[in-house]
Amino acid sequence: MEEQKSISKSVVATISALAVAATIIGGGLAWFPIHQNNRPQASTPNKISSSNPITVDPARVDSPQVSPITTAPNPTAVVPSVQSTSPTVAKTTKSTTPSIAQKQENTVKIWRLDDDGKKTFLVPQERQDTEPSSSDPEVRVNRSLSSLIASAGKPDGKLTSTIPVGTKLLSAKILADGIHVDLSKEFTQGFGATSMIGRLGQVVYTATAQNPDAPVWITVEGKKLEVLGDVGVEIRQPTTRQTYNQDFPINPDPNATP
Repeated sequence: MEEQKSISKSVVATISALAVAATIIGGGLAWFPIHQNNRPQASTPNKISSSNPITVDPARVDSPQVSPITTAPNPTAVVPSVQSTSPTVAKTTKSTTPSIAQKQENTVKIWRLDDDGKKTFLVPQERQDTEPSSSDPEVRVNRSLSSLIASAGKPDGKLTSTIPVGTKLLSAKILADGIHVDLSKEFTQGFGATSMIGRLGQVVYTATAQNPDAPVWITVEGKKLEVLGDVGVEIRQPTTRQTYNQDFPINPDPNATP
């Protein structure tokens, strides 16, 4: 009897367990389709057609409010300056008139003689410089004297020269004690006091064209000139414009520009 009761209890327990299991499984199977049906489905928009369109009263529609956009000031911002893209053309006017300095460099000044029938005068004359222009004083002294000697025997209107044709300028230097001029022996040839005094004045004034106060030392082929010509015109060495005017009657024309 005890064994039968024990078996019966085991059977009852087994049946109960199976019933509980069946209940759980059945509930799960029932929940699954229900859950599947309850899941949200992707909605497809339906076309709404209506024979009566919806009208909207404009008076009852509020205008959208637009908030102004504000930008915080940037203290470090740099506003680029606007520059004109049009090129600026500088107008330059080139003068065709030579300056005084250029004119002085392109010409040389010599002294020639003029005679009014009563007296003989020393007259300045500007002549074109055939050599390239130069501002070197010694170069200009040489060119002036060379132009003077080249004018010998070539009258220019009333202007003449008493320097003998064939005279050569051997050298002309500017030293600390004055202007040193060395001439060839032809310079001493000829006759007449007026001719000798005239040629001496031509050399002294032409040599001092740039510096009227400069003393002039004259030599003939390296030898100091003391007496000029057969009439014995004595030469003061050095000779200046002032001493020449004191010693001799031939003076610059007072109406001429020195």
